[in-house]
Amino acid sequence: MPEEKIIRCWSCGTEIAVSGRPTRDDSCPKCDNPIKCCYNCRFYDKSANHHCTEPQAEWVRYKEKANFCEYFEPRPPVVEEAESKVPDESLPFSLKAAARNRHRTATQKERTKEAWDDLFKD
Repeated sequence: MPEEKIIRCWSCGTEIAVSGRPTRDDSCPKCDNPIKCCYNCRFYDKSANHHCTEPQAEWVRYKEKANFCEYFEPRPPVVEEAESKVPDESLPFSLKAAARNRHRTATQKERTKEAWDDLFKD
């Protein structure tokens, strides 16, 4: 009997129980986006070549669409940070991630500004 895995939808954050390997036809019951796509794969990395850390995988143009990649492995569940800046747990997954990214970006902007100011100190 195939083992059941929990996959979190990349778009809406819904947790989906899938038995066996997800197929190209599987989709999220809430938002109808495909489950077997690059955004749900553990090898997806925006900073990597072709956005994939699997060296043998073929290039996929549309990362959000279902594909035929044989190296697809579901992304491990996201562990929420204990010190989350977003206290409201009713927010969808994508909104919580966006709020965390805004916080990181602001911090990065501050660090960049400090470094710039340090360059031109008298």
